[in-house]
Amino acid sequence: MADTYNTKTFIAGGNITEFALVSIDTDGKVQVTTAATDAKVIGVAQRAVSTGEAVDVLLSGCTRVIAGGTITFATTPLLMATTAGKVVAHATSGNYSACRVVPNINQTSAASGDQIEVFFTGPQNLIP
Repeated sequence: MADTYNTKTFIAGGNITEFALVSIDTDGKVQVTTAATDAKVIGVAQRAVSTGEAVDVLLSGCTRVIAGGTITFATTPLLMATTAGKVVAHATSGNYSACRVVPNINQTSAASGDQIEVFFTGPQNLIP
């Protein structure tokens, strides 16, 4: 599903699950993103890997991610990172949105653990 022109291969600095948001660490490796305040979110892992393995990361464009809670697409199109590289509705001062939901006729909402399609943009839209 990921566009190969918008992906780059990184080395995993820890275990990474498929479709997790990932951030760059101080060694130039990627780690699972764990907070909406992380401005170093670089993309979405396209497969699960163990520490030290190579992982393709989507840097921008459409991909799947994992919902970290209930999301209603019509009312919360912008999403932010939460624990375990998952996404939740973008809210609260000091948090960055990382992607925007791409709804379709068959999926207009998601529950925690569901895979959803998003357009990954990277950290932006800091709520004042």
